[in-house]
Amino acid sequence: MDTLQEVLHAYSIRPFYIEKQTERLYMVQDYNQQYALKHSRLTEETIVMWEQVYKLAYEEYLFPILPVYLTKQGKLYEKKGELIYYVTPWKESRETELDQSTIDKIFQSFGLIHMKTKRRHLVEIQQFKQAFQQYKQHCLTLQQQLLTFVEEYEQHRFMSPFELLVCTQFKDVNYSLNETIRRIDQLLDEQEETWYYSLCHKNIKTSHTLVDQGQLYFINWENAGFDYPVFDLVAFFQEETKHYDTPTNMLLRGFDKYMNENELTKKELYLLVIQLLDPQAYLSCVKNHKQANTSMLKQIIHLQHTFRRILFGLHLSAHVEKTYDTIDLDDLDDLDDLDETD
Repeated sequence: MDTLQEVLHAYSIRPFYIEKQTERLYMVQDYNQQYALKHSRLTEETIVMWEQVYKLAYEEYLFPILPVYLTKQGKLYEKKGELIYYVTPWKESRETELDQSTIDKIFQSFGLIHMKTKRRHLVEIQQFKQAFQQYKQHCLTLQQQLLTFVEEYEQHRFMSPFELLVCTQFKDVNYSLNETIRRIDQLLDEQEETWYYSLCHKNIKTSHTLVDQGQLYFINWENAGFDYPVFDLVAFFQEETKHYDTPTNMLLRGFDKYMNENELTKKELYLLVIQLLDPQAYLSCVKNHKQANTSMLKQIIHLQHTFRRILFGLHLSAHVEKTYDTIDLDDLDDLDDLDETD
């Protein structure tokens, strides 16, 4: 506790008591208010980007980023030896309930952050296309491997529960691979070299959000960086869609709220769907089945988690097709020009 006392002294906080909440989080009470003291995983290499998050939050009025207190020396953190600590306001509501209102707030909030921190990024078209052409071939290989496993399982007079589940799910997983290949082809047809980077949390999940008096905050920005904004969406969707009671329709409506804040281009939408339909985790689970050191039950749970993520990817792909993957007005003008030429 001496170290914690020294850290708090740097903030002029005189604690009445300190209560450990998790391995790295403490609730601190002084005679006026409560604070959250975080023993971070930040390093000398990552602290620069972490500080940049709060600089951007200040400059761009990014209210969903939970603020940190400054030390007496005006620093965002206090270092003790190799350990880095920081202090934020303590918000009593630590558990986020995934109702429609909260889901909408989550998507609106990081849509706002992505939009306000957007930066132009140019890609080399040929390298980009080559990478996705290789990924397409990889998906075709995985598709053949999956079929081989299913044919092998069907030769067994009595399938194991795991094998039976793979055969039951084969139709949907095979369809998802076809959908992935279709979306890759659409992405490869895009010739525009301009993409956009945004400030990304890189670990968005409900345990890193909290709601206080109607305001939603994102906490724990220790892994933050600039990247394609769809990767934040992918991380959140993958975390929240692995369970049997996934609120699919609420998440799709939440995604519409995100699009209202930060409208993704067609190629970004294609990349999002491709990432969500990624079959690698599912095929790895099938490939490692016989050599796995875990129980059959744990293997089935892992298989179900990866399968549910793929199913949600299919739902989102259909939603994108119906709602956003429409013909541009410029495309219609081009068609009119062709008609006049004819």
